[in-house]
Amino acid sequence: MTDRDRQTIPAKCQRCEKPLSDVTVCDYCHSLNPAAAGVDYFTLLGLPRQFELDEDLLTGRFHTLSRAVHPDTHGAESADAQLLALQISAAVNDAYRTLKSPALRAAYLLELLGGKSSAEDKSVPEGFLATMMMMQEEVHDAKTAGNAAELARLRDVLTVQHEGLLRRIGGLFRELAEGASCEAVRNDLLGEIRRQLNAVSYVRKLLEQAG
Repeated sequence: MTDRDRQTIPAKCQRCEKPLSDVTVCDYCHSLNPAAAGVDYFTLLGLPRQFELDEDLLTGRFHTLSRAVHPDTHGAESADAQLLALQISAAVNDAYRTLKSPALRAAYLLELLGGKSSAEDKSVPEGFLATMMMMQEEVHDAKTAGNAAELARLRDVLTVQHEGLLRRIGGLFRELAEGASCEAVRNDLLGEIRRQLNAVSYVRKLLEQAG
């Protein structure tokens, strides 16, 4: 578990001392919670810390919070309150941008769970690079020949592969959530998630080349 896993949210509003039901805004005095700018994205948007998210719920929470914390909403308040509104609004935007993308969401969740970043671990699943090199040659040849039909076929193949990798990542996160009590097993799962995410990055770049 990382320090970000252990963070706690104040139970009461700093201004009116009423109980907080939301991490960002007090239900009673509508003041912003200073702690909101520093919490993880799942907590900020009031969502479960998991890979599989309800996209409609994510979007709904984003729009609701965006209105509540927008700097214009707090334009009549003190300079400190307006600065806090800017900080929290930026955090809400970053949270939505990250969590709405399955790949970015997975990478962020992996970081929260203590997994290595792509800079720390560039490994990919066994045999994956050979497959990518072959497909890269096929994309290059199709583009050189101006073969639109072949490029479309390759995009379809890469899209299926991309979706399959994300499904695999989802399954690995479920295994973690179901309880990997052994630290070695847990680390193996985190490492495999990183490898799959690195593969997703390769496929996405090749899809862009084939576009």
